Amino acid sequence: MTVSTKKFILYPNAQWYFALAIITTWVGFSMSYFARLEQVTIYHHIHGATAGLWLALMVVQPILYNRGKLKLHRKLGWIGSLTLMPLMVLGGLKMMQLGIINQASYPPGVIYRLSFIDAYSLIQFILFYVLSIYNAKHIHAHARYMACTVLTILPPAITRLLFFIPWFNNFNKTLNGSFTIVELILFILIWDDKRSGKFRAPYFVAMAIFALLHLTMNLVSGWPWWKDAMDWYARGK
Repeated sequence: MTVSTKKFILYPNAQWYFALAIITTWVGFSMSYFARLEQVTIYHHIHGATAGLWLALMVVQPILYNRGKLKLHRKLGWIGSLTLMPLMVLGGLKMMQLGIINQASYPPGVIYRLSFIDAYSLIQFILFYVLSIYNAKHIHAHARYMACTVLTILPPAITRLLFFIPWFNNFNKTLNGSFTIVELILFILIWDDKRSGKFRAPYFVAMAIFALLHLTMNLVSGWPWWKDAMDWYARGK
């Protein structure tokens, strides 16, 4: 990803990277979701559809920007924000509740780890979105924080995708592997910023946030207060 010296175009190939993110989610969820469409709840469909539409919006937005259609770019951005953002958050909360209620379908204790990741990721997603909107007039920061919302969506798909590789033969390996991959992507993006002229804050912020999640998700199993909080949440909804 480079910045043209003749005509300023931020990340001219961004749409292809976001399209790759869509393919990753399709393949990653091919067995756990797409192969079981008739068995999952309507909440799973809504959650999957909103996440997919958000990724699709991220493909369209840089195309509109690069073609100079800024008015349509902003309009679609606000439409997506007002419709998809609430559904993303509510869907994520519902997935947490359903997971805890149906925890017998998971290995012992795993669902509390997953619920922690989901809760953290929802807060992280909202934070990146808010920072992007706050920096709407600063295109470098705006685009980078929006890209970070995509990185937030990716770990569940990458976790499932890694199961296709024989060495990743258990949940702990695939889960940690997925966050390692996201952190590697962030490192490449930071390096690309430097190669293009200067370091910029958004990817450093994202790296710190992802690293903290990567650390704490491996400790949460030893937090009784989190288990109690999630049991209360499942009962109270």
